[in-house]
Amino acid sequence: MTHPLVADLPVLAGNDMATLHDLGDGVVCFRAHTKMNTFDPGVFDLMEDTLDQAGRSYQAMVLANDDPRAFSAGADLTFFTRMIDSPDGPAKISAYVQRGQTLFIRMMRAPVPVVAAVHGFALGGGCEFQMHADATIALADAGIGLPEAGIGLVPGWGGCTRMYARMLVADPAADPVMLARRAFGPLFSGRIAVDASEARDMGLLRPSDAVIPDRGALLDTAKARALSLVPGYVPPAPIALPVAGDPGVGAILSALEGQDDLSDTDLTVARKLAHILTGGTGTAATVTEAEMMALEVQTLAALVSWAPVRARIDHMLATGQRLRN
Repeated sequence: MTHPLVADLPVLAGNDMATLHDLGDGVVCFRAHTKMNTFDPGVFDLMEDTLDQAGRSYQAMVLANDDPRAFSAGADLTFFTRMIDSPDGPAKISAYVQRGQTLFIRMMRAPVPVVAAVHGFALGGGCEFQMHADATIALADAGIGLPEAGIGLVPGWGGCTRMYARMLVADPAADPVMLARRAFGPLFSGRIAVDASEARDMGLLRPSDAVIPDRGALLDTAKARALSLVPGYVPPAPIALPVAGDPGVGAILSALEGQDDLSDTDLTVARKLAHILTGGTGTAATVTEAEMMALEVQTLAALVSWAPVRARIDHMLATGQRLRN
């Protein structure tokens, strides 16, 4: 079925990597148009400029594009490897990841509602992008996931933090160890949901996020949802995250005992992921969202230059398949 193209909408601003369009009624549409809509720095450049105008030039924003394959495949691994191989590679990776975090949080705290119109694949940073929107409208067959652990990495643009926060919101009385275990499962498996319904079950979509079958209705539905959020809109406030501390790491990893298919690399990634989800502290405590997100940056920067992980990244770029090393 044909559907309206974002690219045909009036252009408000843009560069070679992304364009801001006018959806009408005070709603703008942010469209990335890199390969698979990955987050080249040019995409970040336009998002920064766009967020500077939030509440002044527009009253709501939709995230959407015309790519038949993907909402966004997240970070470009080739771009990652170029940064790793450059002088001060880990520092450059940290700066890139921190920039993405800062932008996603700015978008989440902006004075206007943001709605993601998700179709095709929303992977890694693309999944994290929509997790920071106020609402998502997902096509029923969308493939959504955080597959970073499969190549030896962890989500670094707030995916770990948002997943943990969603588990807390869903069950505020749950023990922090249980919350960490629930978040750890989909993060460590790296599973890409087969459809939007499974993505909702995994916590990648919220119960309130709409799932629709018609690609042709996606943009209009997202715009209508954004406009419905405008009256009295207040951005979500940061929440405190009760965490289990170091004792929780052992409890999470104990669930992996007896899984003979896990390599030493897998177990190292599991330990580092568990460390993030338990707050990176020695004893049970409460951490801020910013503190957990800082752990994401530190962990990702450490992993990305580790030889076994680099081998996994190179194998994925060469074959499109995971390397089990």
